[in-house]
Amino acid sequence: MSRTFRYIQNDDVLRSFMEFRDVIRKRPVVIARHGDYVLYLSSLSGDIMGLSIENLEKKKIVFSRTYDINKTTDALVARGTRHAVQKMSELSDEDVNRKRLQIWKWYIMEWQKNNAESEEELVNRELTWDDSNETQKEDILDMESFLHGAYLNLGDTLHLINTYLQNEKHKDMFRRFAINDIMELTGEDTKDKSIIEAEKNRKSEDEENHTYRFTVSVEATDKEHARQALLNYLAGDERIKVQK
Repeated sequence: MSRTFRYIQNDDVLRSFMEFRDVIRKRPVVIARHGDYVLYLSSLSGDIMGLSIENLEKKKIVFSRTYDINKTTDALVARGTRHAVQKMSELSDEDVNRKRLQIWKWYIMEWQKNNAESEEELVNRELTWDDSNETQKEDILDMESFLHGAYLNLGDTLHLINTYLQNEKHKDMFRRFAINDIMELTGEDTKDKSIIEAEKNRKSEDEENHTYRFTVSVEATDKEHARQALLNYLAGDERIKVQK
């Protein structure tokens, strides 16, 4: 999924409006962005401040809220902004899931055309339930396997879009979505692999390094002098000798 880019923090929204009101009167400013959605801060009229979420792809306002700056507080505006950012994230994730699901359906339709002889067996397998780990379903009906497997083949995915969509506007929308989504997914996979590799290297280093504990006797007039003598030795004081 896409991540949220923040430009104004929740607690700073009202203060930013008060400080840059003259600029905001002329044009809205962006508080945050997530996928195709943008959260704007705007001046509606006089002392009325507005928060609005716009879908840039559809050029449509999908959420709006207003505040009278003379009757609100930083805490109320911060809470409203946090809610708007969360809603924006949810709307974006819903759009992504709907588009992914649609491409997955085309992938299944393509598979059915090329594997007609196996279709009945596949359907029959889905009509029964087996919760044992011994029986694994075909990857074709596993959304997660699809997203991290066949879907990542950009050439095949773009071919499916061109095959099953006739409307050029929709084709262009799905092409841009698939390219951006696959780039993000492959980036996440690469990051996960890097984390796993780093963890393996760390464990390998831990296995090569060992911790040893020694019992040390120090002659001194009292405990504090003994402690200081030991610290001096560890710091490299050659006047203190250690019996080998």
